Amino acid sequence: MNFSLENIKKYPSLIFLLFDIVLISFSVYLAFLLRFDGVIPVERTENMLTFIVLAIILTIPVFFLQNLYKISWSYVSLTDLPNIIRAVAISVLFLGTALFLLRYNPLFHGFPRSIIFIYAILLFGAIGGLRFSKRIYWQLIQGKPLIPTKKTFSFSKPPKISRLKTVLVTGGAGYIGSVLVRQLLNAGYNVKVIDKLLFGNESIQGLSSNPNFQFIQEDILNVNKLDKILVDVDMVVHLAAIVGEAACVAQKDLAIRTNYLGAIHLARLCKSYGIKRFIYSSTCSIYGQAGINNIITEDSHLRPVDFYGETKIYTEREIIKLMDENFTPAVLRFSTVYGLSPRMRFDLVVNTFTKKAIKDKEIFIFGGNQWRPLIHIDDLVRAIILCLEAPITKVGNQIINVGDNRENYLISQIGEMIKEYLPDTKIKNINTIEDKRSYKVSFDKIEKLLNFKAQKTVKDGIIEIANAIKEGKFGDMEDKKYYNHLV
Repeated sequence: MNFSLENIKKYPSLIFLLFDIVLISFSVYLAFLLRFDGVIPVERTENMLTFIVLAIILTIPVFFLQNLYKISWSYVSLTDLPNIIRAVAISVLFLGTALFLLRYNPLFHGFPRSIIFIYAILLFGAIGGLRFSKRIYWQLIQGKPLIPTKKTFSFSKPPKISRLKTVLVTGGAGYIGSVLVRQLLNAGYNVKVIDKLLFGNESIQGLSSNPNFQFIQEDILNVNKLDKILVDVDMVVHLAAIVGEAACVAQKDLAIRTNYLGAIHLARLCKSYGIKRFIYSSTCSIYGQAGINNIITEDSHLRPVDFYGETKIYTEREIIKLMDENFTPAVLRFSTVYGLSPRMRFDLVVNTFTKKAIKDKEIFIFGGNQWRPLIHIDDLVRAIILCLEAPITKVGNQIINVGDNRENYLISQIGEMIKEYLPDTKIKNINTIEDKRSYKVSFDKIEKLLNFKAQKTVKDGIIEIANAIKEGKFGDMEDKKYYNHLV
C-alpha cells in the first residue's frame, strides 16, 4: 500500500489498525523486557513471538466489534475511555483464556503468566494514547476540531443515507417529542422514534398505523443498537434526556450517562454517518442567575445553579467541538415550556400553577422576582421544524435561544395571570427562594434567522390547560407519570 498523505486521509481506520498491530507487538516485547529486567532470555524468544501472533489474532477482531476503528478517526473525547478500557479488557481476557487452554503446548512451555498483566497495562496506555494523540494534535497544534472522512475501513457495509426526509427523534414519546412527532408526520416526513418508554406508551398510541412512523423501544445508552437505527436517517432531533433539576438530582449517575455520555456518543455517530442536521435540545436554564436587569443573549456568560443545567453545558461544549463543514448541528436553548401534550407534565411552572389553582384553589410563589422565558409547546415544536427546514448555512453550527422577547415573565406575573382567569385562586407569597434561577432572555437571533415569533401566550396556555383539567382529561393529576422526578 502507498502510505501517502492522501491514502492516510482516505483510509484512516486502516492506518489505525496497522498502528494497533505495531503497538500490540511492541507492548508484548516491552512486557517481556520488564518481566526479565531488560534482557529477554534466548529460550523465551519463541514464547514472545508466539504470544505476539496470538495477541494480534485475538485483539484486532475484538477492537472491531467494540468500534475502536470508529473512535480512531472520529472525534475522541473522555467519554471514549470506557469503550477503550472495555475493548482492551475483553481482548486480554480472551488472550488469558487462550494461554490457559494452550498451557501444555510446547510453544508456551514455561510461559511466565505475570507477563499478561504487564501487557494489559501497556496495551491500554498505547491504544488509548494513540487515539487521544489525534485529539491533542488537532486541538492544540492545529487549533480546530477533527474533520471526519467519508470512507472507513470496516467489515460491515457503510450505511446508505436515504434521500427521503427521514427524521430520528430521540425521546419521541416524551412531553415535547410526542407533539413534535405528530407535527412532523403531518408535514410529510418519515419519522423514527427511539424511546425507552419510561413514562409508558400512551403518548404514541395510535401512531403505529401511520406507514411513515417507526418506533424503536430502546435506551440511547445502548450503543450497539444506535448504529442500525441511524441507517437511512437524514436528520436527528435529540430530545432524550433526564429533564429537570429534581429528576437529575434523584439519579445523578443516570443523568450524567443520559444527558452527557449518551448525547455525545449519538452526535459523534451522526458525524461519522454524514448526518449533517443534528438538533441538540439544550435549555435556557444554563444561564442560571443572570441578575435582574441583564438581558441574556447566546453569547452571555453561563452561570448554572442547578445540576441539570450543568449536564447541558458540558454536553454543549463537546458538541461545539464537533462542529465543522461536514457536521453542522444546531444547539437550541429552550425556554421553559408549557401547554398540553399527549405525555402531559404537571411539574412545569405554568402547568403546575394552573393545576394547583383548580385543584387546591391556591398557589404558593417562592420569591416571585425571578425572570423566566416561557414558550408554548406548539410554538417550540414549530421552531424545531423551522430549524430542520431552514438552509443549513443559516442554522448550522449555531447556538439559538428559542422563545419570544414578549414572553419573558416574572414568576409573580404568572400567578397574576392565573388569578385573572381563575379569580377564586389564593396566591401565597413566600420570601424563601428555593429556585434561584433568574434570566431574562433575548430572542432576537431566532427572529432574525427564522422569522420566528410565538403565536401563543401564557394566557392561552392557562386557558387550554384549565379547560382540559375541568373536562377530566387527566384523571388523577397526582399520578407519578405526570412528574419526571417521581418516575
